[in-house]
Amino acid sequence: MGKTLQVIADRAYDKDRSYRPGELVEGRFADLTNPPGIVALKLYELMFRAAGAALAEDRWHTLDLAAIKAEAGIKNLTKRELVDLFKELSGAVMEYQSGTKIVVGSLLAIAEIETDDGPVVARWKFGEAFRHIAQGSDYWAIIDRSTALSMTSRYAMRLHEMIALRANLSHKASETFTLLDLRARLGVPKGKLERWDMLNRKAIQPAINEVNRISRFAVSAVPKKRGRIVVGVEIFWSVRTHDTEIEGEPVPSRPSLSVIPPEDTSSEAPKASRTRAVRKPVSDTATSAKPRQRRSKADAAPQPLAVFPSEGSLHYTAWAEPARRQLPQPTPDLAVVADAFRRWAKGRKMALDHRDILQIFETWCAKYQVRK
Repeated sequence: MGKTLQVIADRAYDKDRSYRPGELVEGRFADLTNPPGIVALKLYELMFRAAGAALAEDRWHTLDLAAIKAEAGIKNLTKRELVDLFKELSGAVMEYQSGTKIVVGSLLAIAEIETDDGPVVARWKFGEAFRHIAQGSDYWAIIDRSTALSMTSRYAMRLHEMIALRANLSHKASETFTLLDLRARLGVPKGKLERWDMLNRKAIQPAINEVNRISRFAVSAVPKKRGRIVVGVEIFWSVRTHDTEIEGEPVPSRPSLSVIPPEDTSSEAPKASRTRAVRKPVSDTATSAKPRQRRSKADAAPQPLAVFPSEGSLHYTAWAEPARRQLPQPTPDLAVVADAFRRWAKGRKMALDHRDILQIFETWCAKYQVRK
């Protein structure tokens, strides 16, 4: 047994954190057409927690629907929806690095959901490749469970896991990923967001913004070019050690980063003059002369419903409640409503993190008409 399973066993008392085998966190989605969505990944987190140190064993693990519904990030889940989530996870094929080998396998070997009228109980066995990797794992990521279950996108959740694995490394505070590698890690569907500007605008930047907003990490990114072509991304991270630290602000010992905006980094339409990303070292003199402004803990806390989800249904999110309250009855499909609102906002060039986004959404819902 590797060190990771022993750590999971020793810290079973810790209800606020999950200890994830690092090799599994480093896994890449292999040529997926439909990677697991954010709700399926949240269920995956609960499955990790339920399995505990036995996750490498060839045995059944169980989780009842009532326990799933009790979690803040997953509510109002029906039996049919639970079946669909397990189908998403069962269809995920992952690539894991094990020494000099690449191990390919499914997340799950089998899953069962009880169909009797009694309590709904799900049973599953993890895939053989998954168990093999977990059995020999010697390093791990510490995942803040409440943060993971609060994520609203697959890309943000995957980025959060990547940073959690690297956050405590003393010898490095950044890493460069090729675009192909980063797409596989984040779970970008095959054939989607193939241009750099689209990948940056739709996946990378929203994920960074969400991680900065609700996690203990400060993350930034700089595109890496070969000539005029973006070939990779260098991701920087730091750990915010004080609750009062301003969201997204780098720690003093780190360089401040200037990220090239998407329209300036597109390899398809380069401009004559460009502003390159520059690292500006922060001197001790400057730091002492202009101390950083601090906010109170209340000010630093992320505001609820501050950003409308960029993808997926509202059914499992905090946005479902105001939607149901304002929409005509019977409540229309919340996935259709979410897509319609995104199209409406896009047509008006309105950002989904507009400062009045909740009020705008509620007003929009009150005027929503179901097409017949």
